[in-house]
Amino acid sequence: NVESLKNDIPSESQLVLLSLDYLRDLRRGYASSQDLLEAEGLHADWLTLAIYALNQSFSRPESLTCQNDAWKEVDRPNSGLSPAVEISRLPSIEAMTREICYTENPHNDEDESGTAYDKDLESYAWYDYDDYNPANSHRFYSMNGLSSGPSGPLLLGEITAAGLAHLQARSRQDADQEMMASPLFEQFVETVRSKGFFDTEHDFPPDDPVDDEERISKQKQLYDERYQKAVAKFRSKLAANAEAEEPDTTLADYQHSRRIRRCLAARKERAEKKNQPTPDTNSVATNLSKKIDRLPAGPKSPSKNNPTDLEEAERLKSVGNVHMQKKEFDLAAELYTQALKLSPDGPASHIYFSNRAAALLSMKKFKEAITDSERALALKPDYAKAHARLGLAHFLSGEYRQAMEAYTVALKYEPGNKSSKSYLEKAARRLAADNDEMMNQTAEKAINSSFSVVSEWDKSSKVVSKEESARHYKEAEKYKLKGNSLMAKRDYSKAIEAYSAALKLSRDGPQSHVYFSNRSAALCYLERYHEASKDAEQSLRLVPTYGKAYARLGLARFCLNDFEGAVTAYQASLEFDPDNAASQSYLAKAKFKLEKQKELGMMEKEEKICA
Repeated sequence: NVESLKNDIPSESQLVLLSLDYLRDLRRGYASSQDLLEAEGLHADWLTLAIYALNQSFSRPESLTCQNDAWKEVDRPNSGLSPAVEISRLPSIEAMTREICYTENPHNDEDESGTAYDKDLESYAWYDYDDYNPANSHRFYSMNGLSSGPSGPLLLGEITAAGLAHLQARSRQDADQEMMASPLFEQFVETVRSKGFFDTEHDFPPDDPVDDEERISKQKQLYDERYQKAVAKFRSKLAANAEAEEPDTTLADYQHSRRIRRCLAARKERAEKKNQPTPDTNSVATNLSKKIDRLPAGPKSPSKNNPTDLEEAERLKSVGNVHMQKKEFDLAAELYTQALKLSPDGPASHIYFSNRAAALLSMKKFKEAITDSERALALKPDYAKAHARLGLAHFLSGEYRQAMEAYTVALKYEPGNKSSKSYLEKAARRLAADNDEMMNQTAEKAINSSFSVVSEWDKSSKVVSKEESARHYKEAEKYKLKGNSLMAKRDYSKAIEAYSAALKLSRDGPQSHVYFSNRSAALCYLERYHEASKDAEQSLRLVPTYGKAYARLGLARFCLNDFEGAVTAYQASLEFDPDNAASQSYLAKAKFKLEKQKELGMMEKEEKICA
């Protein structure tokens, strides 16, 4: 039962002590460094250093002696030295060895029969077990912890053997050797061989310019690589056909989760001791975005040239995903943050931002989720999931218009996403409901402003009654919502018809700038950029501060290769909506295109002069 086993997982300090005991026992079992190297392939000096370092890793360290264990005295005084100072004062390997191992038998030099000891073989017996050592309370004993006597506690080898048997686990080397000795594997290899899989001659033919010795070496290397692939393939087939139920291995995830929880608890305790406001572990993610802002200065993305950091960032993301599935959102957010510290703008950083946005959404941190979604889009503007999470953050914040825009873009890159379609429709309905509540007040305000309703086919500025104006405005809003729904379905032609119908009813009403801007977006999708540009300009004549119209004007101009005009439009757009990731991205692209255009123009000018 995995749940019951979770309570039995040792603490991290107990596991380190278990490792320390085993390494110390191993080192003491080989008095001769040469014996250790030849028998086990282990270097005694490095093992000694590891033992010394593990002992020092415990709180309140003191010098390790042959009779002393880690944790021998829990309340012993601290040395007062920082780890950096301790490291600078490391003793020599010889001194460490003397602290860990006896050089001579401390009891006598002969056994009971009077025969002299071979100290290289009998040194293991020099060390006495003290059953009253206080550190034993942190060790593990058989008989449910009741065992005592000279046999001492269980060592890592015994516990590992029992654990491997319980998990039905073996080393890959042992399993492969047994597998490769089976007739089935031989049959599999022969089948693969008959298909020419191991034929390396065509890769390095005799007429190749390399000499014979080098060619034979390369052929052997290639053969070995293919043989290992065959082994891996056969192993995967056996695993897939295995009837035995796989043992549950989620304890590793639980152990990692426990580490993070203890880390958060330690931070909380540290803050309390410093008389600082106590950070709530449930709101750790509140300031996660700020953590990214405080990344160390230097190269913009050091991880791009550091495969190790990228690999570790991916591992952290995967563990974060596991915690998301377990609904441990604070832990997941923390792990995504750690991944971003290693890779703030690497090849997968947009995923880390987007995943953290999902965690923040689950924690009801909608503002922070919006920020992370936009950061993801700044790195990868066509990442549909980030657009969808941006839409959800706006939706849950009650910002239905922004939610519709985000979901519309999400469906552009992922048109089959049912969730995005559903939320787009929900946002449209919510917005329509809000508009219905405000309709009468808005219409009254608009009528009091004395605007005229001008039809698409009659430019005579015919003035209508207040009641008729209100009715026209309400009908126009319905056409606009219909157009938004058609945009979500990528039916841009009918969307244009809907927005045009809204403009026929309310050409210069309180929301007419939105109708023009939305129609401009639809026209852009149909690559009717000249018309789109005119609609965006008309929107801005009505409301010069409407940032979205500037963005759509910028897109139309960009697609018309009017890069200078696009730069101007996007710069204006960002004045009113400075955090818009799409505008930021297109502004950078337009500037780059404009620069290239100018360079090309200069080259053509120089060619004409030279001609």
